[in-house]
Amino acid sequence: MLVWTTCPAVERSSEKISGAWAFRGSRVPVKALFENLESGATIDDFLSWFPESGAIR
Repeated sequence: MLVWTTCPAVERSSEKISGAWAFRGSRVPVKALFENLESGATIDDFLSWFPESGAIR
C-alpha cells in the first residue's frame, strides 16, 4: 500500500476538494488519475485534460 504522506507530488488540505489527495499546487484529485487510467486513458491523455496536474511527470 502506498503511503501518500511520503509522496512529494501530492498534498492534502481540508480547504481543497474536501480534503482529498490532490496533485501539489492544483485542485486535481489523485483519484481522477486512477479513474481515467481504469477507463482506458493514457498518462498523456490525462495531462492534456488536466495540465495543472503536471506534478506527476
